[in-house]
Amino acid sequence: MVTADEQRTVLVTGANRGVGLEFVTQYAARGWTVIAGCRDTKKAQDLQDLAASDSKITVEPLDVTNVSQIGALASKYDNTAVDVVINNAGQYGDLDRQSWGSLDPALFHEIMDVNVIGPMKVSEAFTPHLYKGLDKKIVSITSFLGSISSVSKSPSTPFYAASKAALNMVMRGIGKRLEDKGIAVVVFMPGLVETRMLRQTFGLPLEEAEKAENFDYRDLPTITATQSVSGMIPLIDALSLETSGRFLNYDGKEIPW
Repeated sequence: MVTADEQRTVLVTGANRGVGLEFVTQYAARGWTVIAGCRDTKKAQDLQDLAASDSKITVEPLDVTNVSQIGALASKYDNTAVDVVINNAGQYGDLDRQSWGSLDPALFHEIMDVNVIGPMKVSEAFTPHLYKGLDKKIVSITSFLGSISSVSKSPSTPFYAASKAALNMVMRGIGKRLEDKGIAVVVFMPGLVETRMLRQTFGLPLEEAEKAENFDYRDLPTITATQSVSGMIPLIDALSLETSGRFLNYDGKEIPW
C-alpha cells in the first residue's frame, strides 16, 4: 500500500548544506521523493552521500540565477507532480562590499539575483508542476532582517536585508496571484541556525565561516538545522489557502512585515 507521503514530491533549492540539506534529509525520511538542487553538485559531497543511500533523492544541478537551467530542470520534470517547492538557496554577500562608504552595486545585483529573482523564477517555472500536486505549496526561506518593522537600526548588511524584504514582498504577491489556483505560499525565518551564513552575519569572511568551529555567538539562542526544519515541516503540512501569505518564525510565531 502506498502511503500519502510516498505519493508526494518536494523540490529543494540550495540543498547542499545547512537548512537545505536538512530539508532533504527529513523529507526523504518521511518517504517523499526529493528533487535536491544545488549550484555545484561536484562539491556537494554530503548531499551526494545522502542521495547514494536513499533512492528517493535525486541531486540536480541548479543555479537559481541561471534562468535556462531553471527552465531545463522544469522541462525535465514536466510530467512530475510537485507538492512543495522550497526556495532555500540564498546568498549573504561579502560584508566589506556592503559596508557604508564601500557599497558595491555589483554585489547588490548579485544578491538580488540569488535571493529574489531566483526564487521568483523557480516558483514560476514549477507552478505547472504544483498544479498537478496534492499539496500545492511554495515555501521561501527569509530572514528577520527582511522585517522592516523589526530592524531597530540600519543593518550592517543592507544589500542582504533589502533582498529579504524584497523576497517577502514578491512572495506575498505570488500568493495572491496563485490563490485561485489552490497554491498556498509562506515565508519562513528559520531561526538563528548554526550555519556558514550565520557566522558571516557575525562578521567572519566566507573562507573562515566555512571552517569555523565552536564559534562564539555571544550567548544568542542559536539552534541546529535539525531543530529549525523539524519546526518548519509541521507548519508546512498545516499550510492552507486560509493561512497563505504569512511571515512565520520556524516555531510558528508570526513575524511583523
